[in-house]
Amino acid sequence: MGYTFTIGELEVIKSEGDGLDCPCISFGAKGISLKGSPAFGEPTDSTNERWPSYCAWSDFLKDVELYDVFYSDNHLIGGHPGIRLVTKDLQKIVSQRLIDFKTKHPELKPIFDEENKHAGSLCRLIWLDYWIEWALINCETPVIANT
Repeated sequence: MGYTFTIGELEVIKSEGDGLDCPCISFGAKGISLKGSPAFGEPTDSTNERWPSYCAWSDFLKDVELYDVFYSDNHLIGGHPGIRLVTKDLQKIVSQRLIDFKTKHPELKPIFDEENKHAGSLCRLIWLDYWIEWALINCETPVIANT
């Protein structure tokens, strides 16, 4: 079990039908694939989507000191499933954590390595920083959707 995170344009998803028993809508983020975007040998390479396990995501955020940015009282901000806006303030925090993490671990290469959790954290942080910046530049309503 795990999360599916997508960073991009807000998407409103309407349920099929138009009867009274089917008035549901939900929200997500439009998935895209973009040549030249971060790729580290995963099924979701070059996309704005990631599928981390619950533990992997939590451990990553603790490793890069972003846990309190994404969790409140051990609950994912925005909910699960849920959605939150991507803001310039969020982008500044994530970008600074990337700079700090690279400074703290200058020897790291962005590869997933079972022997070195910090290398995997660097991959995830590069992906997060890239797509947050992309969303702010390219989306009218940039969001992080957790489905």
